[in-house]
Amino acid sequence: MYLLAVFFSWLIYSAAAQLDPGAPAYYSIAWQDFEKLPAARKTIPLKQPDYALLDAAIFQVTNKIRTQEGKPLLQYLPALHRSATFHAQAMIELDFYDHYNLKQLAYLTPDKRITAFGGFFHYSAENIAQYDIINTDLEYCPVRESKMYFNYLNCDTRKPFKPYTYLAYAVAVVDGWLHSPPHRQSLLSIHYQYMGCAARISKNPYQQRQVPFARIAQNFGGYGPSNSN
Repeated sequence: MYLLAVFFSWLIYSAAAQLDPGAPAYYSIAWQDFEKLPAARKTIPLKQPDYALLDAAIFQVTNKIRTQEGKPLLQYLPALHRSATFHAQAMIELDFYDHYNLKQLAYLTPDKRITAFGGFFHYSAENIAQYDIINTDLEYCPVRESKMYFNYLNCDTRKPFKPYTYLAYAVAVVDGWLHSPPHRQSLLSIHYQYMGCAARISKNPYQQRQVPFARIAQNFGGYGPSNSN
């Protein structure tokens, strides 16, 4: 299942380290080189995901699409990564899906979050998404394997569906945005020069009948030009 929302503009957690972007080296290489990384093609371990790698995959796939569409590459900015991480994490921890964080009013809007984490721009925008992280068919059969564990099977073959790889998941998420006109506009706009992306996985994966999913936030910032593209 895929849910989308877009915002144009323009919980502080005890584990503050979770808000610090990791592995900046992922952002210092071209998307072509990122795609060749063996780690990017590994299956996502849902109970111990490498969020630094997952966030970077969404960033790099976005720049790949911009290249293919003849748009300038976006630069990684830690402030936007932090604001996106905060919101993706808040949507999971506080159980909501929206651009507006009504449970933490100091971080109510994308603009407030971006500013709170050190981003100041003439233009800003936010894409969000919710996307299953196990690559099931539209119909699947959840089967309880034990008291605390579900498996998700093809109803005909009874074979289990597997989680996406980091790269494949990023491709699926970005493809969903591309097929939604307002999200596509943000993703390809020449208003923005900077970006940060973050995804966080639903609580207690495999312990519910519902397939585990992630909620994703993508923050953009820039200074023009005045005409959108």
